[in-house]
Amino acid sequence: MSHLTDHAHVHPDQLSAVAITSGGVRLIHVAGVAECPSELWRVEFVPAGPAGVGTSPERLRLGIRSTPPRRRGRVRRARVAFEAIIEDPRTREIEVHLECQPAVVVPVLEAVPGFGAGARASRPDAHRRLAPISTLVRAMADAATRTLHAARTAVAAAGPVAATA
Repeated sequence: MSHLTDHAHVHPDQLSAVAITSGGVRLIHVAGVAECPSELWRVEFVPAGPAGVGTSPERLRLGIRSTPPRRRGRVRRARVAFEAIIEDPRTREIEVHLECQPAVVVPVLEAVPGFGAGARASRPDAHRRLAPISTLVRAMADAATRTLHAARTAVAAAGPVAATA
């Protein structure tokens, strides 16, 4: 008899966070991959509450929520990608609380503007832990750059908005 998974299993080694700063705005693109019972599952980052006692103010806490599909279908294991974009000027680490797994700390990589999609670790030891996913980091930095550009274009197209008290 085979074991059927009834939750999303997140691969901690495939969690990543890349920060892009442009025009004084710093966006962090956080992404991951989960193994789910089917491709219809929804996986997302959610706030995990305030930092605990002794936690660095440069650490952001996120949780992961997985939601089964509304309709039952064929059960076939699938890898489901998920992401979030967060505006934050000071976060250097993201503490991710996983379902049915211990929490992990993901260092935020800073995209280096002069080198296109290159990214450097904001902590000296972070590159050793993330070396196997350097290609994924480059791809996410590119995606975050495109998202930032699209957001700025949309804001510019909307024109000035009157402030309300």
